Amino acid sequence: MDSRNVTKVEKALLFNTLGCLVKGLENRYTIVDLRNECCVTGKIVKVDGYMNIEMEDVILNDMRQNEKHLESFFVSARNIINIHIPKKTDPIMLLHQQLEKMTRKVEKGKRTFKTARAVRNNIKTLEEAYKK
Repeated sequence: MDSRNVTKVEKALLFNTLGCLVKGLENRYTIVDLRNECCVTGKIVKVDGYMNIEMEDVILNDMRQNEKHLESFFVSARNIINIHIPKKTDPIMLLHQQLEKMTRKVEKGKRTFKTARAVRNNIKTLEEAYKK
């Protein structure tokens, strides 16, 4: 995840929606279609859990096909209709990579005496319970 503070709600949204797919498109150029029939082409810089998108190096095409070049652009999630995934990008692999980045990896270390004793006691209790 990011180094910034992310709420539990944002994390849950990233894990349970396709927002993590859009998050996987960070630092890539893509097209975002908006509700007002405009489209924005540019590099996705940041995506949050609510799927708000910050972009840079943007070309904004309005309804009349007029182009406007902008340094940065913010797209609110409620204004997004469609996000184009680049052709060379495999969405399934992108999802797997993003979910792997977001999950916490726990390293198995050496058991402490206290943990080993607790495991032995649990095993002994289970054996006694199943003998009856």
